Amino acid sequence: MSSTARSPGSSALGRLDSVIDAQSYKNILYLLTAFPLGLVYFTLTIVGISLGAGLAVLGVGLVILFATVVGIQTMAAFERTLANALLGTDLHAPDDSETGDGLLETAMAYLLADSTLRAFGFVFAKFALGILSFVALVTFLGTALELLLLPVAPDGALNVQVFGIHLVDLFQTSTQRLVGAVLGAFLLVVSVPVLNAVARANATVAEALLGGNSDSSV
Repeated sequence: MSSTARSPGSSALGRLDSVIDAQSYKNILYLLTAFPLGLVYFTLTIVGISLGAGLAVLGVGLVILFATVVGIQTMAAFERTLANALLGTDLHAPDDSETGDGLLETAMAYLLADSTLRAFGFVFAKFALGILSFVALVTFLGTALELLLLPVAPDGALNVQVFGIHLVDLFQTSTQRLVGAVLGAFLLVVSVPVLNAVARANATVAEALLGGNSDSSV
């Protein structure tokens, strides 16, 4: 499987191309969803495991644990669809869950399937990558847009702060705001390739942990 979340080259021309490349904005859209989805996945998984383990002695906990695993696989299926649509991956559903002789054997085979373990790992990786994606978006794209919009939003469009100082407070006059807008345009051109790189990191993790058995390595 080829590398995904494609972006133009690293040259100056490539950086300019990335700003008008539709794939860049698909990548950014994916990054915008990464943190909230990662937080939801992580929270549901931890709550499900904790609650299920605590109630396991009563029997109902085992049902909760199994439902949590099914939920994790559902999250993984959704993430494959999302990555294919926005990052340009070509992920396929795994087919490694075997059917046992009975209900218990089938359930155990499902729980111990390699795809289940990898989906479990993806939940934690997604949470970490979601934080990274959020930081990258705020640091680069948020700052660039705040500067770029200074002439029309002198009080700040996104309320970006740098070391506790509101960014707009550094640009008080009309001339300063115009200079800020120029800086914002430059930072925007620089930030898009950086965000593409973060998107590629997300795609690489998705390919490694969510790909089916027929998917080749990155």
